[in-house]
Amino acid sequence: MNYAALPFYESKATPEEKQQERICLRKQIELILDQERIKVPMQHVRIRCGCGKLINWQYMFRCLYCGVWFCKTCAEEHYGMRVPESFVGVQRES
Repeated sequence: MNYAALPFYESKATPEEKQQERICLRKQIELILDQERIKVPMQHVRIRCGCGKLINWQYMFRCLYCGVWFCKTCAEEHYGMRVPESFVGVQRES
């Protein structure tokens, strides 16, 4: 797979930070493909966050711009905001 072809947004990240994002994303993709190869049921697929936590993919947050998956804590740091506890688990009305 040609990881260099993956789209990356223009950000304020340094070249070193961008390289770290690419490395993290590459490892995440490889882990997902390994699980697919051994036929792990989708509900049991796990992704490793950059902080080292191995979490079920359904509880991870994927950045729309860099493509990296994050646990809740790291996502809040990455996105630069914190979700108030009162909003956790609340669904919006249509």
